[in-house]
Amino acid sequence: MTTTTKEKVEEVLQFAIDNEAKAVEFYTRLAGLQESASLKEMFSSLAAEERRHKAKLEKVRSGGKLLKSGVKLSRTVDLSDYLTPPEPSGDLDLQDALLLSMRKEKAAFSLYMDMASAASDPAVKDLFLSLAREEASHKLRFELEYDRVIQPDN
Repeated sequence: MTTTTKEKVEEVLQFAIDNEAKAVEFYTRLAGLQESASLKEMFSSLAAEERRHKAKLEKVRSGGKLLKSGVKLSRTVDLSDYLTPPEPSGDLDLQDALLLSMRKEKAAFSLYMDMASAASDPAVKDLFLSLAREEASHKLRFELEYDRVIQPDN
């Protein structure tokens, strides 16, 4: 890998780690705002899952395995493709919280799928595919909750 590519891979990896940390904070905050025990549990559970994602990514970064594995960015990765709207500083109503959560999970899914497609090492590819599947699962949980709570008659 060229130095530029290594730097870009490190930048993308740090971006993913930062996003996981923000997701932990976001879901923890949302859990604290919920009156419903099931919603509180859902957001707390997702915060814990995102914490595990962050730990996996930090392990990859600290071990240098990603850079050693020959990950090459076959296309220019524009991190703005994975940005989501900023989180409001005040309280969110449940509908807005669920919609923002879906957007965040979709962006994370896309990032991990793109990183998986760039990985030449099967173990690294599997890690990113696993993270992508988990993010897709999170998005589905939010969609189902949205349908259950916000649009129950549809």
